[in-house]
Amino acid sequence: MRAAAALVLAAVVVACVPSSRGGGSAGAPVIRVALGTVPRADVPTVLVPPRGQLVRFRGKAYRGSLRAIPTDSGVLIVNLVGLEDYLRGVVPLELGERPRAELAALEAQAIAARSFTVTRLNAARAGQGRSRDYDLVASTADQVYGGYDAEQPNASAAVVATRGLVLRYGDRVIVAPYSSTCGGETAAAEEVWRSEGEPYLQRVSDRMPGREPRYFCDIAPRFYWERTLTGEQLDATVARYLAAYARVPSGGPGGVESIRVANRTPSGRVGELELRTARGTFTVRGNDARSVIRTGGGELLPSSYFSVTSESSSTGIARVVLRGNGFGHGVGMCQWGAIGRARAGQSARTILRTYFPGTTIGPLPSGLPSL
Repeated sequence: MRAAAALVLAAVVVACVPSSRGGGSAGAPVIRVALGTVPRADVPTVLVPPRGQLVRFRGKAYRGSLRAIPTDSGVLIVNLVGLEDYLRGVVPLELGERPRAELAALEAQAIAARSFTVTRLNAARAGQGRSRDYDLVASTADQVYGGYDAEQPNASAAVVATRGLVLRYGDRVIVAPYSSTCGGETAAAEEVWRSEGEPYLQRVSDRMPGREPRYFCDIAPRFYWERTLTGEQLDATVARYLAAYARVPSGGPGGVESIRVANRTPSGRVGELELRTARGTFTVRGNDARSVIRTGGGELLPSSYFSVTSESSSTGIARVVLRGNGFGHGVGMCQWGAIGRARAGQSARTILRTYFPGTTIGPLPSGLPSL
């Protein structure tokens, strides 16, 4: 039930702290970021701190203000923050703390993240977002956002240097996806997602010029990876997760008797993974296979860019080894590739033109809600 009185949040500490850094987004588009749900309170409100100060939630400081919205499961806390200040808390968490020499990668990340944010903002305002109460969430479901405490000087400098710039294809701002490591070649959108694709989301080689087989992203910690599962572990993960991606008979899929890559996409990723069990043969899309074949801790496979070898026993599969490249979906900008390209002297514009062919960089569209 809503009331006009000021909100008292039980078990929620929301306080103001003085700001010691520059910032401010007066006149900038305002973003509504869902930070999390906390124990129920009575009414929603907007906490607007004194000028030049920050707000705190769960021990973290944020620019802008907070709104508390009652829901069936508690109170949703939403950060209302200017677009440029929001990006200050996104870029360093998405790309890491980078040295000044890699500023071009940070600038490319800032433009890609701003473009992604604008498309989410437009979708939400058109009634096509996840919720009427917020535009984005502060996690990998959208973009990782840590607020003021996450800000880093070089990342903030990249946000300032690219202020108001977005990626466009023709006259529209594009969704500009990115992932950690492409593993040598990015994927077209239709290879990974159930979509018709986009002309600017095509596969792009990350190979460096020259005869030596080197890639701009081979500096990444997960450029190569390997996972090993016992037959028992494979049976357990398939029994737990397969039903979300294939039609499984009642009683479960049964023990896995064979596993193989049925076909590959043009970029070399798994197109379909075939699992033959005691109760049938099941085919899983490559990107979905990352969620089906998990390690003992429930971790997704790093990418769908992998091969499979198995060892058999008298009772079925004894062991499966998966060897792969890359980390993430592989569509759009390769973040470690952008870092490698920045080290090689490429500019942010060159980096973005490479990973999003046919796009241009231009100003924000008009008409976005502002502070």
